[in-house]
Amino acid sequence: MFNDMKDPSSEYEITINKLSEQINELFSKIHYYQALIAEKDLQIKHLSNENQRLLVKIQKLSQIETPPPAPTPSEHSYTPPTPPQQPSSPPIPLQQPLTPSPIPPQSKSSFSLSEDPRINKRQCPNCGAMGFAIREVDDRTKILSYSPRRMYAKKKVCTKCRYEW
Repeated sequence: MFNDMKDPSSEYEITINKLSEQINELFSKIHYYQALIAEKDLQIKHLSNENQRLLVKIQKLSQIETPPPAPTPSEHSYTPPTPPQQPSSPPIPLQQPLTPSPIPPQSKSSFSLSEDPRINKRQCPNCGAMGFAIREVDDRTKILSYSPRRMYAKKKVCTKCRYEW
């Protein structure tokens, strides 16, 4: 009968051991979080010092950028009067001969394709597509003539962005 019963002191020792392990785990967590708090406090101090340093730097830069206010004229300050300006005579244009000066011939190397108005004729105002990306279609909302057959106005359509003009 005594063998079936466990020793109560051994049960207490087991629970005491479990509880002491839990206490040790909790103490280790406490130490970890205390170290983490100390690290964060140090980081906060560092960032606040840097913030103060940057604020001082901003104030110095704003003082440099803004010029000092102009002195207001007072009754005690003397400003000399401006001398009167003499009216100047209008410039006399030089007479040039009525014959035009000879125009120097242009060489083919100075000719630019971008100056030719025919090249940039078809260009989408929305996306900038040029050339064959622009189609001309009939604008059936605008009738130009009824006889001998209907003639419609033309409109241009960009095939890339579908913009019509």
